[in-house]
Amino acid sequence: MKKIFLLSTAFALAISFQACQTADKKSATTKDSVSGDTTMVNGNHVAGSESTETGIDEAGATFLRKAAVGGIMEVEAAKIAAKNAKSTEVKDFAAKMLADHTKANTELKALAQSKKVITPDALPADQQIHLDEMKKMTGAAFDKHYMDMMVTDHDKTVALFKQGTENRDQSVKEWANNTLKVIESHDEMAKKIVAGLK
Repeated sequence: MKKIFLLSTAFALAISFQACQTADKKSATTKDSVSGDTTMVNGNHVAGSESTETGIDEAGATFLRKAAVGGIMEVEAAKIAAKNAKSTEVKDFAAKMLADHTKANTELKALAQSKKVITPDALPADQQIHLDEMKKMTGAAFDKHYMDMMVTDHDKTVALFKQGTENRDQSVKEWANNTLKVIESHDEMAKKIVAGLK
């Protein structure tokens, strides 16, 4: 009788131990998916509310997130150029980038918040590494690198913002349209400066 009692107790303990482990695994999985999910606010998915409450679709939310990363990159690169550039023309261009993209970033943040979209506040690791490398460059080599980067970045940004102008959300579309004009002027300026650099 004691053996049966001991066996049943041991069996019950094993089952409860297994259940605890399973619960721990589930909570660990949940924590991981929440930390890597850009559609979570305070532990709740907001993707559903993005599409119903605010009228913004996933394409609009993705556009805002990509535009936010691009805007941060432009501002941070411009700050480095203000210190490391040799050419007055490049320094002036960087000052314009800093002013225009800071303004655009502020507008984007307000728009994203009104649409319940979480946008990044920092750059992805690979882009931050690129900026850290740029900080070590100076003079004519820096000018060429920075301006070539500006042409490439603005070509990509123009394409991104053209997609944004087609979004079904009216306020996203308007902001993309207005900002696109500024970005296209940056693109033209950057190409002229690159053509003049030796």
